[in-house]
Amino acid sequence: MSNYPAFMSYYLRSFAGCSTATFRVPPQASAPLDAHKQMSFRLPTNTLVSCKDIRLVFSASTTVVGDAKAARLPKASALIERIIVTAGGIQIDSGVQNQNALTQALDNMKVRKHDPVDSHSEMYRKVSGVNAADFGGDDGLFGSTVAETYTSDNGATQFAVSLGNFFETVSPNLLDLSLMPEVVVTVHLAGNSVITSGKGCLALSGTSCFTEPGTSQATYTVSNYQLLVPCYSLDDGMYQKVIQSRMADTGYLTCSWTGYDAFSDTFTGVTRCASAASSLDKIIAVFRDDGYTGLNGAKPIAGMNNGLDEGELSVSALDQSDARGMNYLSAPMNFSAPMAALPTAAAPSPQEPELGFSINSVRYPQFNCPLSQWYQLTKDAFEVPSTQSKSYMEYLSNRFVMAIRLNLPQSQALRAKSGLDLRGSNSSILLSNTSGVATLTNSNVLIFTSSTREMRLGSGKTLQIIL
Repeated sequence: MSNYPAFMSYYLRSFAGCSTATFRVPPQASAPLDAHKQMSFRLPTNTLVSCKDIRLVFSASTTVVGDAKAARLPKASALIERIIVTAGGIQIDSGVQNQNALTQALDNMKVRKHDPVDSHSEMYRKVSGVNAADFGGDDGLFGSTVAETYTSDNGATQFAVSLGNFFETVSPNLLDLSLMPEVVVTVHLAGNSVITSGKGCLALSGTSCFTEPGTSQATYTVSNYQLLVPCYSLDDGMYQKVIQSRMADTGYLTCSWTGYDAFSDTFTGVTRCASAASSLDKIIAVFRDDGYTGLNGAKPIAGMNNGLDEGELSVSALDQSDARGMNYLSAPMNFSAPMAALPTAAAPSPQEPELGFSINSVRYPQFNCPLSQWYQLTKDAFEVPSTQSKSYMEYLSNRFVMAIRLNLPQSQALRAKSGLDLRGSNSSILLSNTSGVATLTNSNVLIFTSSTREMRLGSGKTLQIIL
C-alpha cells in the first residue's frame, strides 16, 4: 500500500534487538564553579546517543554582594557562555562566543517557551517557582530581601539545559559514537553580569528597587553539574551491514549540523564582519544598550503589568490577559532596537531607522527596510508564524532580532546545503543604517552567521570537518 498516504495504510514496522539505557555522566572535576569557569564531560562510547535529548543538569544559586540584595538568576541557558565539542582531540564544533545571547535570540523567535519547570524561563522577583521560597521585601525594608539560593544537598539539581547548537541540530540525531573517537564536551560559564544586581527592597510603595542596580555586582555559583545521556542499541544485524556497506561505497558517512560564528562591535551606523562558509544560511543581528555588562537590575518587559509593584504608569501597561503579571530579563539578554528613542506613552511614534545587510556589495533585502518590516523578514527567516513578543512595543524594547534567510525553506529538515557558498574568498558582510534617521549611539551589536557544516566519518574512526 505504498501508493497511499500513512493515514490510509495498514502496516507496522518492527526493529529487533533494540535496547535503551540512560546514563548520568559525571564531570572530570566536580567542585562548585563560579563565573568564567569551565566543566568537561566524556560521552559514552560504542553506543547510539540521542543528541538533542542530552541534558546538562545542575544547581545554581546567587550571592549577595554589598547592597545588591535582589540578586536573581536569569534563564538557566544564560549561564552558558560557550560549548566546545571535540573528538579524539579534533575540534568538531568550537562553539560560539555569546552562546547565551544566541540562545536568547533563537528563543525570542520561537512560538513556544522553554519548559518553565526546569529551565528557569521566567525571572523570579519575589517568590521562587522552584520551591515557593519568599525572597522578602514586602515591607520595603532593605535588609529583608534575600538572594535566590537553592539547595545542593544530596546531589539535588533544579535546572536542565540542552548542549547547544551541535547536539540540537546534528543529523542524524541518533549518532553512532562507535564510529568516532571519544567525544569530550567542554562547557564555559558566563560572567557575573548575567545575574541581576537589584537594590535590596521590593516595596509596594512605588519604589523600583528590583530594577534599579545596587553599587556591587552580585555573583553566582553552579554545583552538582552532570549530563543525562539517553543511549540506544540496535543489534538486528541489518543496521551494522548498512553502515559497513555505505562506508565501503563512499569511504565515509556524512553528518550535518547548524554552526554559528559571532561578531561583536559598537554600532555607529555601520558594522562589518566576514565569512568563508560553504553554505551561509542565515545572518542574525541583535542589539544591546551600552552598559549591559555593568551593574544592572532586572529589565522589565515593555507592556507587562508590573506597575502595581514597580511604580510603572498604568498607561504603559497592556490590557490583554497575557500581559498581566511581572516579566523581566537580565541586561545581557535584553535586546532593544537601535532607535534613538523607543516608543513611550509620551512619545508613541518615534522615527524608525532603516537597516540592511550586504554581502560583497549585494544588498539583503533589496530595499531600504524599516524595523516593522524586519519583523516580517525575521519570521520568514526562522519559518515561524509568531514569536515570543506579545506586542510590537515588546519586540522593539526587549526582544529585537533581525535576520535574513539565504537558503531554501526547510533545508535543515531535508539535510540540504542550499545557502551561499563563500569558499575561496573571505566575503565581507556589512550591516548598515540605510536611512537618514539616527540610531542609538554606542549600542552593542552582535552578528551571528549561521551555516550548514559537515562531518565526515571515515574508517578507523577518522574525521573530516567541512565548515
